[in-house]
Amino acid sequence: MGRGMWIIAALIAAVVVAMMWQESSGGIERPWAECKESLVQQMFSDTCTPRSGFAGPDRTPAVGGAPAPAPDPDERPVGEIKRN
Repeated sequence: MGRGMWIIAALIAAVVVAMMWQESSGGIERPWAECKESLVQQMFSDTCTPRSGFAGPDRTPAVGGAPAPAPDPDERPVGEIKRN
């Protein structure tokens, strides 16, 4: 094996070790994975249909016909991405 192949093999090994360490430490939070739409579709349409079927507190009808209170902008359903 040449010098270039050793460098490529070392880089691949480093990536594999980093991925294994990340998974063992809990991984990264992926709120976009809770949506049925693809990430590209979520970016352009700003919608999220939860996979679990729970629509979240801002989509449940109010009791007694009164309008539902406005949702807190920091409490979004699972999978909704906050844009700045």
